[in-house]
Amino acid sequence: MKFFGEAHLQQNALKEAVIPLDTYFPATPKVGQIVFKDRILYICVDIVDQLPTWVPLTNEITTYTHIQNTSAVSWVISHPLNTTNVSIMVYDLNNRVILPDDISVDSANQITVSFASSTQGKVVVLSGSQEGQALPTYAYEFYQTTPSTTWSIAHGLGRYPIVRIFVGNQEVQPMSITFDTMNTVTVTFSTPQSGQAKLV
Repeated sequence: MKFFGEAHLQQNALKEAVIPLDTYFPATPKVGQIVFKDRILYICVDIVDQLPTWVPLTNEITTYTHIQNTSAVSWVISHPLNTTNVSIMVYDLNNRVILPDDISVDSANQITVSFASSTQGKVVVLSGSQEGQALPTYAYEFYQTTPSTTWSIAHGLGRYPIVRIFVGNQEVQPMSITFDTMNTVTVTFSTPQSGQAKLV
């Protein structure tokens, strides 16, 4: 068994667990499995016809880090997040969290952090979608209106795309996704399904 942190098997507890960043969902998911993918934490559940479904536990998080090398009572921070809906963490030079006297969101791309005395350190500015996952731009969308165990998708993209499968309004993990050619893909289920494939 390979893990990081502490596992207390008798108390059914896992402390200080580290979840690695994944690029793809696992090919053979297990209900209860947790994946951190595309800056979103997912858990695998079984709620649609015994299909493993990945449910997001968090919003997508975007960050910006400001380093304050010169000591000052006010840090004016310009960031590229283009939102006033931000969370802010302030650290001293030893990476310990400190509480400033005031934080002002001046605009969608600027905040001001103020202290009682001149201070150095850094600020991490975080923003996330209030709606949940950020909506990606799909290169090709496929609709399977008749339930089938095999979906044959001719996308014509000339590459191997990322494929997301939806049954109803839930993202699911099929039995397999096979890239037959650079322009076609086959999705296989254990039972006939209708739904949508979104290719990135």
